[in-house]
Amino acid sequence: MMFKPKPRFDQLDQYLVRREYGLALEAITDEIKRRPESFNLLLRQAEILGLAGDREQAIYVYRQLAQHYAKEGFYARAIAVTNKILRLDPARKEVTDELADLITAQQEVEKASRERLERAAVPAGGADKTAPAPAAQFAHPPVAEDEDVVVVDEDEAPAPPVAAPAVAAVPPAEPFESVSAEQAAKERDAGRFFAAFPRPALDQLLSSTSVLSFAPGETIMREGEPGTAMFLIADGAVDVHTHDTAGRPLQLATLGPGEFFGEVAMLTGRPRTATIVASDRATVVEISHEDLESIMTRWPEVREVLQKFYQQRVQSTAEAMLARLRGGGA
Repeated sequence: MMFKPKPRFDQLDQYLVRREYGLALEAITDEIKRRPESFNLLLRQAEILGLAGDREQAIYVYRQLAQHYAKEGFYARAIAVTNKILRLDPARKEVTDELADLITAQQEVEKASRERLERAAVPAGGADKTAPAPAAQFAHPPVAEDEDVVVVDEDEAPAPPVAAPAVAAVPPAEPFESVSAEQAAKERDAGRFFAAFPRPALDQLLSSTSVLSFAPGETIMREGEPGTAMFLIADGAVDVHTHDTAGRPLQLATLGPGEFFGEVAMLTGRPRTATIVASDRATVVEISHEDLESIMTRWPEVREVLQKFYQQRVQSTAEAMLARLRGGGA
């Protein structure tokens, strides 16, 4: 009898190019068993399931991941994954309601945690002027309780109708093996933007977003263009470029997951003030000017929060310009 070698994970891309989805699923399922903490592998598994035509299994994996991301405070990732579900099945509108419920519940948890921290930071005799600001205190929100996340084994998948596949418990530690603790804290902290959205506003936002992907080096928006949307980074990284007062190129910052850009033109009505280039493969959530303006008109508190982020961006730009001048144009 001829020996048939097991599919290898390092040949995954080759299987996909040849559309050998069965081999690809077997290879990635084995790798997930070896690295169950890798959420990036689970995302890849869901994508392959979709390519293989197993839509229900793919949606099941995506829903589990969206729930986990939302409970961890990684809202941009949760939105991007939910969008993948709607691409597979536009009729599954309930997933946006489910995500809105999770974000609202998580915001309540974070609010209660901030209030506890604020009370603990104030001594009995009065306010402690040296205590850090609440936002700084809450760099790491409470980690959600252990949640079951899917590992689909192609050989064990039941025939339609699809039942929930076997799951493997994933440690609730850092959910992204390639993300530093500092970046994870920054991503969670950026989620404060959603705290300003009342539930109806959140529903409107989630139902109107779209998700775009960009290759490394690809320009997402250019300085001087009209601002028609703002963007929330779900994955990857982007570089922010502009010019100093002498017209010389200046890189202002590198932004990662959870951070957003394009809000300046949205708030001021002026053309884009910077060029944004994907420094890595980037996935971004697009929020159109029309949709956001409708939300901000009805709920002014959303505009106030976005204005604060805008003021921080202006300060960062000024500091970068000053550093360039002090460096003698280097």
